[in-house]
Amino acid sequence: MDGNKLEELREYFKHIARENNLDGLILADVEGLPLVSYLSEENMDEDTLAAAGAAIFSAGSMTVRDAGKKGLDQVVLHSPDGYIIYTQLSNDYVLGLISPPSAKLGILKLIIKEIQRKLN
Repeated sequence: MDGNKLEELREYFKHIARENNLDGLILADVEGLPLVSYLSEENMDEDTLAAAGAAIFSAGSMTVRDAGKKGLDQVVLHSPDGYIIYTQLSNDYVLGLISPPSAKLGILKLIIKEIQRKLN
């Protein structure tokens, strides 16, 4: 992705996050390198979130294979402080969505689908 596309995406992430009261969005490659993000809190580290997404998908993929299932599309982490949802967008990219605890999982999945349509 070129610089103009990444800046456009950063503005889009900012708009989506603010409109939907999200804590952040991050797009990373499957190697765990962040490409673009909007994080509402300064204490969130995009490098750590991107690397964690790649590691979680790698471990999850092995687990899914070992269980005899095919493919891994999404990993949902839930804590008392909210959700972190990692979604594989393609063979190259993973989207991370960070939400507050008041978020509804169904709404978050709709937001992810909207972002997927925008990126494809």
